[in-house]
Amino acid sequence: MNNLNKKIILSGGGTGGSVTPLLQIYKEFKYEFNFLFIGTYRGIERDLVKKEAIEYRAISSGKLRRYFSLLNFIDIFKIFIAFWQSLILLKKEKPDLIISAGGFVAVPLSIASWFWRIPIIVHQQDVVPGLANRIMARFAKVVTVTFESSLCDYGNKARWIGNLGPDLKNFSADRDDILKKYNIKKSHLPLMLVVGGGTGSSFINQLISQSIEDLLIFTRVFHVSGKIDRSDDKKIINNNYQKIDFIYHQDLLNLMLESDLVVSRCGLGALTELSFFKKPAILIPMPNSHQEENAKEFAKLKSAKILEENTLRPDIFINEVKNILNNPDLKKRLSENISLVIKNGNKEMMNIIKEILN
Repeated sequence: MNNLNKKIILSGGGTGGSVTPLLQIYKEFKYEFNFLFIGTYRGIERDLVKKEAIEYRAISSGKLRRYFSLLNFIDIFKIFIAFWQSLILLKKEKPDLIISAGGFVAVPLSIASWFWRIPIIVHQQDVVPGLANRIMARFAKVVTVTFESSLCDYGNKARWIGNLGPDLKNFSADRDDILKKYNIKKSHLPLMLVVGGGTGSSFINQLISQSIEDLLIFTRVFHVSGKIDRSDDKKIINNNYQKIDFIYHQDLLNLMLESDLVVSRCGLGALTELSFFKKPAILIPMPNSHQEENAKEFAKLKSAKILEENTLRPDIFINEVKNILNNPDLKKRLSENISLVIKNGNKEMMNIIKEILN
């Protein structure tokens, strides 16, 4: 078999979390197969994919909400258009395999692939499956899952592999270069990285804004606020505080390696990297979302400090940060425990892809 004659379509979008594992597949196989990425017209995935120099095509995308909204009626037409776009695109491209890790843009593509008898792999990251993945699973040949507890959601199609992400053993970063690039001053103070997901978190941004003066007494803070700045207008000028709205993923990983503590939402992309990099973390799940179930998996092993948004105040947050940074034994325990939550599924996913294409 000449692998370079084989084409794999990767599809997902809306958030960076559904794109990150697909990019890992590309990195593993970019010299063996041809790749095409299908996403939305304006989603964050376009920038992420462009950085990797993968050919990109956009189609319409509509979302089926589980509550009443007039947008549902509009999005039905978008989904219908996307389905016909997908039929035409797949006939032209003739891919040998489609892989998605979520995102409604991939739903019409998966349905269209059934008409052309193209095999699909759907990767389920979160503990609780989203509607998009539930729909796509009906057309999938294999559904890979991050957590063992998710096996029951997909029957005989399911395979527990863990999640896809960077391998710390093969990951290297130039410490001086990354610090210089983002103007992070060398200091005896520990470094805390704060991230709120691809589009940012208004709550975390406000929490940092309200806490920053006290935090800077005992730590440096690098704050990724998201492209849409959702904090207040408070301006902080301090050599130990950097705020940036967007950062490329590779740089974010480098900064994560450099950090002594990470504050994050509970999207599975970020949680996977924290687990693989063995990083002490404070996790603040988005209320009333799948992130709360993700956080419970980390709470089971006492692998991170979980703080509930609804009861979290700046003084509580400051004390939790100080407690972790000033307690070497606690930092070590969190680092060891978090590495046990998610296993690295890179190798097993590669084997599944080869099985299907052979």
